[in-house]
Amino acid sequence: MKTKIVVAGAGIVLAAALFYFARNTKQPPVQQTQGLIRPDARTVNVVCVEKIQNLSHQVVDMEGVDDELVAQLQKVGFQSHKVSDIVGKCEATVNAELAELSGRGRKTARVDFRLTLAGEQPPRLSSSAEGKSIGDGSKFTMAFVASKQKQEKTTAEREAIFAALQQQAIQIDAANKRGLPAWLPATK
Repeated sequence: MKTKIVVAGAGIVLAAALFYFARNTKQPPVQQTQGLIRPDARTVNVVCVEKIQNLSHQVVDMEGVDDELVAQLQKVGFQSHKVSDIVGKCEATVNAELAELSGRGRKTARVDFRLTLAGEQPPRLSSSAEGKSIGDGSKFTMAFVASKQKQEKTTAEREAIFAALQQQAIQIDAANKRGLPAWLPATK
């Protein structure tokens, strides 16, 4: 009687192990259609930057913001330039908008962006990046001149926007290292 229980228990454990390995050795559907993605596979080396639009419904000085995104992309390892410069061939293009700018002293900026590969219409990456200014604005009092306060407000806005652009470059680099998997069409 004891041996029958041991044999039945061993059979159950063996069946459970076979079931577990049979279910977990299959690749997920995305990897089945695309193959395995190497973690160091860079798809894009040259990224062009379109003019960044201000859709935040606030007056913001956008001068030099495009150049900052180009610089941030270069910091993470891309060859980057503005589309208006047309220095060379673009392997991918980034379109971005300042979508939201909030806060009183310390500003928070949200930038929505899309990365589109050359020759493709749908974007490979569509996301948002958020950044915050370092200063909190609490050190300013009414004794300061209005122009000084305006300058500090502008500085906080630019810090927040530049922090968001830095996060955007990091997201693009991370997606590029994953191989920028293509959008799969919906199946019927």
